[in-house]
Amino acid sequence: MDIKKFQDEVIRVFTIFDHLPNRRKHTGLSAVTHLMEEVGEVARQVTSEYHRPEKFDVKNLGQELADVLQFVVVIADLYKIDLSQEMSNSIKKVEDKISKF
Repeated sequence: MDIKKFQDEVIRVFTIFDHLPNRRKHTGLSAVTHLMEEVGEVARQVTSEYHRPEKFDVKNLGQELADVLQFVVVIADLYKIDLSQEMSNSIKKVEDKISKF
């Protein structure tokens, strides 16, 4: 799935989710808070790989990374940021740095 399609799909499902009974629409602050929660869950899995290998679950790590991406998309949408364009710009910057070596 390309970035634009992924961004559209995340916003589609979060729009439905945000309109469920007893739910509030995500704001920048709530989305960043959820993002930090998900980053913490990624950190827990990565830390477990070293400190508690019996609790490390690579499948769960993948799920948590996907959750992180979803909240990045929600934040980008709230601020009208085109992630496809921003990713292209970001990759170009890295390629420019590489070309200087």
